[in-house]
Amino acid sequence: MLPNNFDFAMLPTGSSSTLTLKEIGMLESTIETIDYAMMSWLQEDLQLSTTTNEGFLKPPVLWQVPERTFQIKNEKSLRDDAGALKLPLISLERTGITKDPARKGSFQANLYSKNKNGRSGRYILAKRIVQDKTRNFAVAAGTRTNTDAARQRNFPRINKKIVIQTLSIPIPVYVQVSYKIMLKSEYQQQMNDMIAPFIARTGQINAFVMKRNGHLYEAFIDQGFTHTNNVNNLAEDMRMFTSEITINVLGYLMGEGASDDRPIVRVDENTVEITFPNEGPVPAGNTNLFGKSS
Repeated sequence: MLPNNFDFAMLPTGSSSTLTLKEIGMLESTIETIDYAMMSWLQEDLQLSTTTNEGFLKPPVLWQVPERTFQIKNEKSLRDDAGALKLPLISLERTGITKDPARKGSFQANLYSKNKNGRSGRYILAKRIVQDKTRNFAVAAGTRTNTDAARQRNFPRINKKIVIQTLSIPIPVYVQVSYKIMLKSEYQQQMNDMIAPFIARTGQINAFVMKRNGHLYEAFIDQGFTHTNNVNNLAEDMRMFTSEITINVLGYLMGEGASDDRPIVRVDENTVEITFPNEGPVPAGNTNLFGKSS
């Protein structure tokens, strides 16, 4: 697995580079990749912290809060001896995926594949001339044999047999993934500490960029923050302040995930020459071709 901050666009260039096309890797972009990017931004980039009964700490971040019985059994650190949740707490949940044709980026037309499986075509990233193979064809074309069976090298001729290597990927499919972030705290000050970075981190706009495995996703924070509490409730329930934040991520999918039998990055070479072997009579008594004498 490549590091999260790896940028495929920052590959070295120039004659000093030793990278070849086959060494340029690319990881797929799936729904899970977008989920990881969202979780990583919430846990590592924001660095939400507040004052708790145990000091100034980072609240735990949970992915889609599990069932109560499962949580009590497997995540005992999140509850006290009485079984109540230890606050503050943050949860992240994916609430929906939208495939809107109006948000399809720079690919304004669908390219169908030659196969009859309904899949779309591929997008060409780069092309290059394969120097060694093209040179071999040029040398062969520049060498001719005259009537005296003497080979003449460097015969002037234009080489039309150029081998081109093409690097392609599946055409990205753009989707909008919606997430709901729930902030829960026991005190109002804790809620203020956790919600402030969501408002101030992006400045005067509500957008930011997430990164995962070399892929970039643009996200938008909903301008409305929902707040609820049970302070006025005179029952014996635990006091809790709750804030809900909605984030919409513009992502893209490359390939079909685990069901896709195609490579993410494919390297193809064009065909420049088709040759057929010479045919001749089979010598009498030859048993190598058909297993019996001619």
